[in-house]
Amino acid sequence: MSKKKDKAKSAEDIPVKIVGPDGEPIAAPAEEASKTDAESLVAERDDLLARLQRLSADFQNYQKRVQKEREQERQFANEGLMKSLLAVVDDMERGLAAARENHPADDPLLVGMQMVHDKLMRTLEQFGLSAIDAEGKSFDPERHSAMMQQPTDAAEPMTVLQVLQRGYELKGRTIRPAAVVVAQAPVDEVEESPRNEEEM
Repeated sequence: MSKKKDKAKSAEDIPVKIVGPDGEPIAAPAEEASKTDAESLVAERDDLLARLQRLSADFQNYQKRVQKEREQERQFANEGLMKSLLAVVDDMERGLAAARENHPADDPLLVGMQMVHDKLMRTLEQFGLSAIDAEGKSFDPERHSAMMQQPTDAAEPMTVLQVLQRGYELKGRTIRPAAVVVAQAPVDEVEESPRNEEEM
């Protein structure tokens, strides 16, 4: 009796493979469930990996943007001071112009004022300040501020004829546009004369 029972138990332990009509084994329901779980895990892993890559790229872009902003802050940290000193430069230049009209060129006071002005400008240039070259140039609204237009045939329209107040740039950025007079096409009196004759 015990031998028969042992034989029955050993027969139950033998795995049974279900074969289809074509001879290929048919997966048991448990095997199909495990495959589905594995596929969902792979899909979830791929999704998390893609999200992590996007997050990493966004963080790198953020770091670059912050670094660029900090660099610009360092470059233009003196912009407010430069703008305040431009008023001092303007006063010095007006004083020099008045002194040249009333004093000879070799006057010690005039020479001393000119030296101080030149030294101040060299110091400001070391920190990136430069004057805008405007006269004779085409009008640029980012670098020039048109105070008036003057009809003339001596220059092309929208050409800077005169600088009323010098403009300045700080490391390529306009901190004060030049106040200028801009050329305008002259009024054509030849076209208006026939109209006047017809009215008469």
